Amino acid sequence: MSSVSNLIGTICAFALCVFAAPPKAGYNCGPSAVQVRLPVNKTGTAPPSYWALPPPDFYFKPWNMVYATHAANLALRNFQYDPTPIANDAHSRINDLSSFQIPGNDTVFTSYGIDTPLSPNNDVLSYQGTGIISAATSLYSLNAWGCDANGTPYYVNYATASESTNTPAGIDIMSTRDDGMDLATFNVIKKKLIALGNAEVAAMANAFQRTVQDGGRRGMPRIRECDAQCQTNEGLIPILGPGGGFVV
Repeated sequence: MSSVSNLIGTICAFALCVFAAPPKAGYNCGPSAVQVRLPVNKTGTAPPSYWALPPPDFYFKPWNMVYATHAANLALRNFQYDPTPIANDAHSRINDLSSFQIPGNDTVFTSYGIDTPLSPNNDVLSYQGTGIISAATSLYSLNAWGCDANGTPYYVNYATASESTNTPAGIDIMSTRDDGMDLATFNVIKKKLIALGNAEVAAMANAFQRTVQDGGRRGMPRIRECDAQCQTNEGLIPILGPGGGFVV
């Protein structure tokens, strides 16, 4: 779920690379435990019987995008995603806060939106951008989640296309380590996504590429708060071209 996927036309949802939460009860850990499902826009919000729902707090971790299919996401550097509950919100909505760098520029840009949970386990979310990207909307769903062979949490996310911003659908893989998951777990995720038998999902799985995580933000604090000015998303103006296209 990262708002970056929905920036107008091309960009949209603690520790550093060494963070790896220990496995917890109920987590699916390692290649043999990988479970995948189709995106909910293709099946409805009820999960298949074999697919275990994540704990409600699983989503609230310091994530790094480590694989992506969307060209705009692949153009970014050192992408981090830090979702947090909106305090005292009657609808249990979520701050969708992404931050990233672009090639040749060490400035850290932020992108903010609001996620409305469509499931108490936060595995299906309706995204709405704010400020200058308020036209950006998407439906997010977790297609896989758990921890890899090293005990590092991850999730696989599908985002629907946003017609209002001409943003195509895409799949991202997030990890609490910026160097990502072990290769065996990734290969099983990819294989099982293809085996779901959906042409779009299979094509995306075959198109996975590593994102750029070059260590440029190591030693820097995570960005976990977004004030009123941040929520306007006006800081993105320098990298949004005519019609909202992302310029790198």
